[in-house]
Amino acid sequence: MNEIISIDGESLVVDAAKIMIDKEIGSIIVTEDGTPVGIITESDMLARVIVAYRDPKKLLTKKIISSPLISITKDSNILDAMRFMRDQDIHIVLIKDNSRFIGIVSEGDLIRAVTLSSLAQFSSILRRN
Repeated sequence: MNEIISIDGESLVVDAAKIMIDKEIGSIIVTEDGTPVGIITESDMLARVIVAYRDPKKLLTKKIISSPLISITKDSNILDAMRFMRDQDIHIVLIKDNSRFIGIVSEGDLIRAVTLSSLAQFSSILRRN
């Protein structure tokens, strides 16, 4: 699970892009009065700004968000999270504790976790033989 990085909906898209580059993240949560209301992904920027010939120096982040935010509970296991993301056709999901968002996970994060877990199990099997 990763920290949630956010930006106000009244901020410019160019500022969101700069944060995403600086933090090396593929998405950013957009807030309104401190409340998360949507997400902007790299794909959103490409489709809704670049390909649409919109000026990121004039466009507000709230104009290109994907909403509503989709989340799973903090108690969800990795396989359930992967199934949920597949069923919802999404690549990023927020983690919720009761009514509060506490983190964010990407498809890549889950694949890395499964891969590391599999490698650890495989290593222990090899050591037994």
